[in-house]
Amino acid sequence: MQQQTRNINLSTRLLSIFCGLAFATAAFAGEPHFGNPVFTADADSKLAKEEFASDTPKIFLHVQLQDVANETKLSAAWIAEKTDAAPANYKIDSTELTAKEGMDEATFTLSKPNAGWPAGDYRVDLSINGKVAASGNFRIAK
Repeated sequence: MQQQTRNINLSTRLLSIFCGLAFATAAFAGEPHFGNPVFTADADSKLAKEEFASDTPKIFLHVQLQDVANETKLSAAWIAEKTDAAPANYKIDSTELTAKEGMDEATFTLSKPNAGWPAGDYRVDLSINGKVAASGNFRIAK
Protein backbone atom coordinates (compact mmCIF):
# COMPACT_ATOMS: atom_id res chain seq x y z
CA MET A 1 0.00 0.00 0.00
CA GLN A 2 2.81 2.37 0.88
CA GLN A 3 4.50 1.70 -2.50
CA GLN A 4 1.23 2.45 -4.32
CA THR A 5 0.91 5.79 -2.46
CA ARG A 6 4.50 6.72 -3.45
CA ASN A 7 3.75 5.94 -7.12
CA ILE A 8 0.61 8.09 -7.05
CA ASN A 9 2.51 10.98 -5.40
CA LEU A 10 5.30 10.71 -7.95
CA SER A 11 2.79 10.63 -10.82
CA THR A 12 1.01 13.68 -9.40
CA ARG A 13 4.30 15.60 -9.11
CA LEU A 14 5.36 14.70 -12.65
CA LEU A 15 1.96 15.78 -13.98
CA SER A 16 2.27 19.11 -12.14
CA ILE A 17 5.74 19.70 -13.57
CA PHE A 18 4.59 18.79 -17.09
CA CYS A 19 1.58 21.13 -16.88
CA GLY A 20 3.82 23.92 -15.61
CA LEU A 21 6.22 23.45 -18.53
CA ALA A 22 3.36 23.37 -21.03
CA PHE A 23 2.03 26.64 -19.61
CA ALA A 24 5.47 28.30 -19.74
CA THR A 25 5.90 27.24 -23.36
CA ALA A 26 2.45 28.52 -24.31
CA ALA A 27 3.17 31.87 -22.63
CA PHE A 28 6.09 32.48 -25.01
CA ALA A 29 4.44 31.12 -28.16
CA GLY A 30 3.38 34.62 -29.29
CA GLU A 31 6.90 36.11 -29.04
CA PRO A 32 8.27 37.32 -32.39
CA HIS A 33 10.92 34.99 -33.79
CA PHE A 34 12.60 33.77 -36.96
CA GLY A 35 12.02 30.40 -38.60
CA ASN A 36 14.94 28.29 -39.74
CA PRO A 37 17.43 30.36 -41.79
CA VAL A 38 18.06 29.06 -45.33
CA PHE A 39 21.15 30.17 -47.30
CA THR A 40 21.02 30.02 -51.10
CA ALA A 41 22.97 31.28 -54.11
CA ASP A 42 19.81 32.29 -55.98
CA ALA A 43 17.07 34.75 -55.00
CA ASP A 44 14.27 32.39 -56.08
CA SER A 45 15.68 29.16 -54.66
CA LYS A 46 14.66 27.74 -51.30
CA LEU A 47 17.11 24.83 -51.58
CA ALA A 48 19.42 25.25 -48.60
CA LYS A 49 23.19 25.34 -49.04
CA GLU A 50 25.84 25.23 -46.35
CA GLU A 51 28.86 25.80 -48.61
CA PHE A 52 29.48 28.25 -51.44
CA ALA A 53 32.27 28.80 -53.99
CA SER A 54 34.52 31.84 -53.60
CA ASP A 55 33.12 33.30 -56.84
CA THR A 56 29.43 33.14 -55.80
CA PRO A 57 28.02 36.55 -56.87
CA LYS A 58 25.55 36.89 -53.96
CA ILE A 59 24.57 34.89 -50.93
CA PHE A 60 20.90 35.03 -49.97
CA LEU A 61 19.45 34.33 -46.55
CA HIS A 62 15.74 33.50 -46.56
CA VAL A 63 14.03 33.35 -43.18
CA GLN A 64 10.43 32.91 -42.07
CA LEU A 65 8.93 35.49 -39.73
CA GLN A 66 6.69 34.23 -36.98
CA ASP A 67 4.54 36.47 -34.76
CA VAL A 68 6.36 39.56 -36.07
CA ALA A 69 4.18 42.68 -35.81
CA ASN A 70 3.95 45.56 -38.28
CA GLU A 71 6.82 48.08 -37.91
CA THR A 72 9.12 45.59 -36.15
CA LYS A 73 12.81 46.30 -36.89
CA LEU A 74 14.62 43.27 -38.33
CA SER A 75 18.35 43.13 -39.02
CA ALA A 76 21.03 40.78 -40.28
CA ALA A 77 24.70 41.16 -39.33
CA TRP A 78 27.08 39.25 -41.63
CA ILE A 79 30.12 38.02 -39.66
CA ALA A 80 33.38 36.44 -40.88
CA GLU A 81 33.94 34.01 -38.00
CA LYS A 82 37.20 32.47 -39.18
CA THR A 83 38.89 33.39 -42.46
CA ASP A 84 42.44 34.14 -43.61
CA ALA A 85 41.42 37.66 -44.69
CA ALA A 86 39.87 39.13 -41.52
CA PRO A 87 40.22 38.96 -37.76
CA ALA A 88 37.98 36.44 -35.99
CA ASN A 89 34.32 37.46 -35.76
CA TYR A 90 34.77 40.45 -38.06
CA LYS A 91 31.47 42.20 -38.90
CA ILE A 92 31.39 42.54 -42.69
CA ASP A 93 28.09 44.37 -43.07
CA SER A 94 24.58 44.63 -41.69
CA THR A 95 21.17 45.30 -43.15
CA GLU A 96 18.01 46.50 -41.44
CA LEU A 97 14.43 46.37 -42.64
CA THR A 98 11.04 47.10 -41.16
CA ALA A 99 8.36 44.41 -41.15
CA LYS A 100 5.10 45.29 -42.88
CA GLU A 101 1.60 44.01 -42.11
CA GLY A 102 1.19 40.39 -43.27
CA MET A 103 4.92 39.93 -43.98
CA ASP A 104 5.82 36.30 -43.28
CA GLU A 105 9.27 36.07 -44.86
CA ALA A 106 12.40 38.21 -45.16
CA THR A 107 15.40 37.90 -47.46
CA PHE A 108 18.82 39.39 -46.72
CA THR A 109 21.72 39.40 -49.21
CA LEU A 110 25.42 40.06 -49.30
CA SER A 111 27.37 40.55 -52.54
CA LYS A 112 30.74 39.00 -53.32
CA PRO A 113 33.75 41.18 -52.48
CA ASN A 114 35.75 42.38 -55.53
CA ALA A 115 38.52 39.84 -54.88
CA GLY A 116 36.03 37.02 -54.18
CA TRP A 117 34.89 35.48 -50.95
CA PRO A 118 37.75 34.51 -48.64
CA ALA A 119 37.57 30.83 -47.69
CA GLY A 120 36.35 30.14 -44.20
CA ASP A 121 33.43 30.12 -41.79
CA TYR A 122 30.72 32.77 -41.69
CA ARG A 123 27.69 33.55 -39.53
CA VAL A 124 24.66 35.80 -39.82
CA ASP A 125 23.10 37.10 -36.60
CA LEU A 126 19.41 37.91 -37.03
CA SER A 127 17.92 40.47 -34.66
CA ILE A 128 14.43 41.61 -33.77
CA ASN A 129 14.27 45.17 -32.44
CA GLY A 130 18.02 45.12 -31.76
CA LYS A 131 18.13 41.80 -29.89
CA VAL A 132 19.78 38.75 -31.52
CA ALA A 133 17.05 36.15 -31.95
CA ALA A 134 18.69 33.58 -34.28
CA SER A 135 21.91 32.81 -36.12
CA GLY A 136 22.78 30.86 -39.24
CA ASN A 137 26.11 29.57 -40.52
CA PHE A 138 27.65 28.96 -43.92
CA ARG A 139 31.07 28.22 -45.34
CA ILE A 140 33.08 29.41 -48.33
CA ALA A 141 35.05 26.54 -49.87
CA LYS A 142 38.77 26.78 -50.62
